[in-house]
Parts: sequence; structure tokens; C-alpha cells
Amino acid sequence: MRRKVLFLCLSLMLSLSFISHTALAKDVFFSLTVDNERPAVGQKIQVIVTGDNLTDMYGYEINLTFDTRLLRYVKAESSLSGFSVPMAPKGGKLVFAHTKVSKVAGENGKAVLATITFEVIGASNEPTAIGLTGVELVKSDLTTTNHVTNVKLNVIPTGNPLVIFSDLADHWAKQEIERAAGLGFVNGYPDGTFRPQNQVTRAEFIVMIARAMELTSKGGAAFEFTDQEAILDWARPFIAEAQLAGVISGYEDGSLRPNSLINRSEMAGMVMRALDIAPDQGLKPTFADTDSIAAWAQPYVAAAAEAGLINGRGNNRFVPAANATRAEAVVLILRMLDLDPV
Repeated sequence: MRRKVLFLCLSLMLSLSFISHTALAKDVFFSLTVDNERPAVGQKIQVIVTGDNLTDMYGYEINLTFDTRLLRYVKAESSLSGFSVPMAPKGGKLVFAHTKVSKVAGENGKAVLATITFEVIGASNEPTAIGLTGVELVKSDLTTTNHVTNVKLNVIPTGNPLVIFSDLADHWAKQEIERAAGLGFVNGYPDGTFRPQNQVTRAEFIVMIARAMELTSKGGAAFEFTDQEAILDWARPFIAEAQLAGVISGYEDGSLRPNSLINRSEMAGMVMRALDIAPDQGLKPTFADTDSIAAWAQPYVAAAAEAGLINGRGNNRFVPAANATRAEAVVLILRMLDLDPV
């Protein structure tokens, strides 16, 4: 009998000890906050990911989701010591990882894990959710724990309304054109149309790039082209900015030919220079008609294709002398912005 009572007492003490330690242990939890819950199209927002009740957090990986129709990923960063690995989002899924380096203590308690910057590219009357779907935590001894989360943050993109054009109902680039108009680097016509299949002049494309990239001068003074008088007043300041920023230089005879239709080779060159990318001069594209691409343009075309900015047309042909439509120009510039957010 005494043995049975002693056994029961020991069992009770062990149970109470387990309950006490369990009660003291706190679960890790995560939260999302945003600096502007009702941003306008064209504005940037910062989403902050915070962890609480952390224990010896040496590194981590976070997974987020967002609506690519309304938000464009700009950058992700951490204020914690160490180095970060932001991964390019795909299909509205974003992965961001960070780790400390050398033998240092992990974070305890509460810490901001990341600040994610998005740009609003579309308006909506309904909230759009930014979700934190999972977090992997790494301790200083490199043991890991995975946390499945269901944390959501609602943002209502408002302000500038989505621009609607009357002639885009079934057009393949409808969404992209409306986004570009919302960002302000293209306009429609007074009758409410966009005319997506109209071809683009050199001046029009230069103005689109200058507006989209918010070009600034790299120094120096603009020189006058031999056909300066052919540049219309509305385009002059943008062309000057593009020239001073190194995006354009004109032809060998000193002309700009602003009203000539732009071809695909010229577009590739302007886009890569706007991105401040100087490709290796020995670089050659792999299109079936590469030999028909001018020697000066081949490195630019190759680099643009490698970056996913341009594609071939039929039978893997680049068709370098072909002219571009307004819709094609818009899509190329949006790809440029997504590759290198301004």
C-alpha cells in the first residue's frame, strides 16, 4: 500500500513539473504590418514581418504570397546582422532568407525579420491579401524548426483609378497596358482609345522609357541633333534626359530621326542602356536570324534575350528590322521595370 501511494505521489509530482514547464514555454508567433493600408497606384508600401518569442534565432527563411495584378515586388531587406538572400518572386510567391555569420548569438524575444517593399500597380475596391504562409527558423547549432503560418494582411489599393480604354476588350496586352497607364508612362487618345496596334516612333519610345525609368542626367551637356527641329515640343525634355542619361546617342550623321518607326534592335539597345547594362561586346544572340542583326546590336539583343526581356517571333527569328506596336513597347518596358525596379 505504501509503495502504491509513493508511486502515485511521484507520478503527480512529475505531472505537475511537466505542466509547469509547458506553461512557461511560449509559442513563437509571427505578424505582418504595413505602413499604408490604402495606397494609391504608383505608390510604394512597406510590409514588415515580425517574429515574437524567438529563441536563439540564427537564421530564417520566410515565404509570402501576394497578388501580382495589384502589387509589384520591389525589394526585401533585413536590419539584422548577417547577409540576406532575396529570391525573385514567381507567380506571386516570394521567398526571403537571412542568416548571421560566424560564432554569434541568435536573436531572442521579438525581432523584425524583414521589410518587403511593393509598388501598387493596380486599383481595386476589394482588399488584396499579402500572406505569410511559412517560416523556417534556424538556431545557432543549425537545428531547424518549421512553422506553418496563416497570417494575412489586407491592403486596399485605391487612389488613382485603373485606366480603362475602349479598344482593349479582347486584346492580349489589355492588363499590361492598363497597368502602364496607371503607372503614368503611357497615355491614351482623347477619344478614350489606346490604339495598341499602332506602330511606335523613336521619339514615342524614348519618352516612354524616360517616364518609366524617371531618368536623370549622368552629367555633361546635351548636344543638338542635326534634325533637332523635327522633335516635337512635348518630347524635347524627355529626349534630352534620355540623351544625358546615356540611353540614346543618335546616328553617325548626327541625326535622331525622332519620327521614324523604331525597330526591334533599337528597342533592345535603348532598354539595356536604360538599365545601365553594358554587355560583353563579344556576346551573340542565338536566334535563327542572328546574322541579320547589326553588329552593334548583337550584344544588346543577346543580353536582353538572356534577361527575358525580348523573345523571338516565329521559328526563333528575332526579325531585327521589324517595327514595334504600342502594345509591344509597353510590355517590353514593363518587363524592364520588373527586372530593375525604379
